[in-house]
Amino acid sequence: MTSAKAFAAPAVGRSTKSRGSLNVRAAVAHGKGGEEGGASFNNDAFGMVAKNANYMLFATAVTKSGNQAIMTSPGPITVFAPNDDAFSVFLKKIGKTKMEIMDHPNLPAMIKNHIVQGAHRLENMPDGTTLTTIGGTTITIKGGAVNGAKFKKNDIKVDNAIIHAVDAIIEA
Repeated sequence: MTSAKAFAAPAVGRSTKSRGSLNVRAAVAHGKGGEEGGASFNNDAFGMVAKNANYMLFATAVTKSGNQAIMTSPGPITVFAPNDDAFSVFLKKIGKTKMEIMDHPNLPAMIKNHIVQGAHRLENMPDGTTLTTIGGTTITIKGGAVNGAKFKKNDIKVDNAIIHAVDAIIEA
């Protein structure tokens, strides 16, 4: 279960632990990268979201949830990538901070709800198309959206994937 309920605050009386700072490590393709000392990313699904400033929370969540290997695998995969605004709306809805969500035990399942095996272009996903995510949940394409998350940009082709930018976290 990865709906907003799965990320709800613990019951009163329970303690929560705070865990230091967030450290993100990304696979470095080679050398120093574009900027002096900056990371350089491959042209794969993870590299595409990690180097785009509008998808930094998704890239961080992929890394923190242990799903980076899936995003850098040979594929093919399809990724429904929520932007940072989508994360902000979701965090407000569930009453969590960016730091809290990155350490949440349901984060891996949430990220897996955004990844499907196979290359699925929008033209091959008419209304009513259902897909099974790598997390085992079923998502449905309907009315220009996937489970209510509207498509913002489609069919971004990278070496191992097709990426569709969406405006919300996919809750399955």
